[in-house]
Amino acid sequence: MCGQYLVIILLQYIYDDDETTQRALPRIPPLVELEFEPQVITKEREKVLNTKNLNCDDFSKYALNCTMNAALMYNSSRKAPPMPDKLSEWCRAIRYLTECAIDWNTDCKEVTESHFNEESIKGHMHVVNAVCDDELFLIKYDEIPTCIEKTSNDWEKCYATFKKLVDEQKNTTHEWTHFETHHYLCCARAKFRRCTLEMLFQKPSKCSYHEALTLQRFSVIVSEGDVFQDCEHHMLYSGCPGGDPRPSGEMLVKLMNVDFDEKNISCQLKDHLALIISTLIIYAVKD
Repeated sequence: MCGQYLVIILLQYIYDDDETTQRALPRIPPLVELEFEPQVITKEREKVLNTKNLNCDDFSKYALNCTMNAALMYNSSRKAPPMPDKLSEWCRAIRYLTECAIDWNTDCKEVTESHFNEESIKGHMHVVNAVCDDELFLIKYDEIPTCIEKTSNDWEKCYATFKKLVDEQKNTTHEWTHFETHHYLCCARAKFRRCTLEMLFQKPSKCSYHEALTLQRFSVIVSEGDVFQDCEHHMLYSGCPGGDPRPSGEMLVKLMNVDFDEKNISCQLKDHLALIISTLIIYAVKD
């Protein structure tokens, strides 16, 4: 079967034929809107859509077919990050699922009220952009197969907890940006990032420092794909279940206290600061 975070847009798609479908989709915050261009349906794409002859009366069958086809592209039951030699298949599956969702929402919007959640679609587009289409990231990801292999079990445990918390919220409401749901989704996202951060940097080292940087970057991107919301503003992390999930200032100081190879200092500093900046923005470090 396809990895669980690959099929989230198909397993959590439903805006059923009820009153919630009559309301406009929640507005994505302006900061997020800047990351994506609107989906423009060109004449060529419109022609392709028209030739697909989608059966807009059977949404469940369509979603299942998309999921099964994606599973053939990336045949893995693991939730762990894909090995570098499998990343292209992983990306292909995500692209396919995203296109499936966009095609349905475009071609069937006037026929049925059942549709894929657009927040999930944008989240997966973000994963494609930040992982699959980022050449510099792909180069660095290609260097960490040993790191992935050594940490995959621990990473999966972090993700399984995250996925369970996210599903509990998304399965109870269609309004994923409602204040309460948004709060718990952001708490779950921060908790997952804290889990992978501690696993990679605080426990006995299984990865080199720069391998850990790359894998943590992947973790951050995946979490953004699953919870594609603005969790940086107006979030009271102190109210999260189990307490504030953000890393301590002391932990971030440790992350910044690293020796650099003088020969590669510019590249290493760029990677290092990218993690620190993303961590600071993501968590707004607690005292």
